[in-house]
This record gives sequence, structure tokens and C-alpha cells, in this order.
Amino acid sequence: MQPCIFCGGDPHEPNHRAHCDGRQGYVEALYGAMGDVPFERSSETSAAAAAALADDDRSRLETLVFNMLRTQPRTCDAVEAASGLPHQTVSARIRGLVLRDQVIDSGQRATTRQGRRAVVWRVKTAEDGAA
Repeated sequence: MQPCIFCGGDPHEPNHRAHCDGRQGYVEALYGAMGDVPFERSSETSAAAAAALADDDRSRLETLVFNMLRTQPRTCDAVEAASGLPHQTVSARIRGLVLRDQVIDSGQRATTRQGRRAVVWRVKTAEDGAA
């Protein structure tokens, strides 16, 4: 086995991408060893907000966002509008799903309520080579 040149781990492990994004420790440095609570490491308030979110609430919110994207690919703004959740909550949940290779950029762009172009996110499928 050839070890990953970035993290030294086994690149063929099913969860390899959850802890290595090809920048040797970058995911862990930003999001902690588990990579499960996205927050801006250099921001005291972002870290506090992530720490305050209970595991069951994070799981519930992430499941809600995942199911919305499974039903229909959407921008972060569209998820916010449909769910009533704040931007910070939705964007953090999408980021967590992306880090775990469950949600991907669809390649499409849509206009937000503010008139800006944004990524349309969708759930990764078996045809995409789901992890």
C-alpha cells in the first residue's frame, strides 16, 4: 500500500476523505480531529457557537438539510428560505455534509434572493461514486 502523501494514512480507507482533503491536516486544523463541527478556527464566536450546538441538534439539523437537498438540489439560500433556518446554520450543515462526501456541487448555479449567483448543492449518488 502506498500511503497518502498528505496525511500518511491509507488512501483506500472508506473514510479517508473525511479526514484528509489533500492539504495534510488542513481539515483537522479547521474543524477538529473528527471534522464534524465546521467552524472558523480563528473566530472565537464561531467556535463557541459550534460548541454550544448539541450533538442531537446538529444531527437533526443536518438531517433536515440533507433531506431537503435529496428532495431537490438547492442553493444554501434556497434551503434557508424553505426551512426558515439562519444562513450560519445552513451553511455549516452543508459544509459538514460536503466534508463527509455526502453532498456535492451540482455544477449548476442559481440566483439567490439577493440577486447573486450561488452553487446548487445536491446529494451525492452511487453514479457519482458515492463514498
